[in-house]
Amino acid sequence: MEKSFQERVAEAQAKVASISAEQAYETQKQYPEVVFIDPRNTSDIKTTTGIIPNALNVDINTLSSDTNLPTELADRSTPIITACQAGPMGALAAYALKQNGYKNVSYIAGGTQAWLDEGYTTIR
Repeated sequence: MEKSFQERVAEAQAKVASISAEQAYETQKQYPEVVFIDPRNTSDIKTTTGIIPNALNVDINTLSSDTNLPTELADRSTPIITACQAGPMGALAAYALKQNGYKNVSYIAGGTQAWLDEGYTTIR
């Protein structure tokens, strides 16, 4: 039987590090090479929390298939932080990247909503 969404999220959260929005922000300031990825579809981003500035919008299915990835992801040691609206899809995206051999991947606990709650801006 196929795992439920919640079961897949729990598995991802157990396998990938979560960081706070504040930690993600500080990481972005200290390491400009860090790549932020939002795995949501564009319409969800525009109608909800927006996207973290300079984040790439890469569909979660693309991250899972490891094909047609942006050139920013060519080096599997690149630090990557994923974020969706509230966290679950960000965890799934980070886990998909980890399964595809990326070494330095984490996700923002609470997603872009946590980012906004800290007072950081997003683009809608």
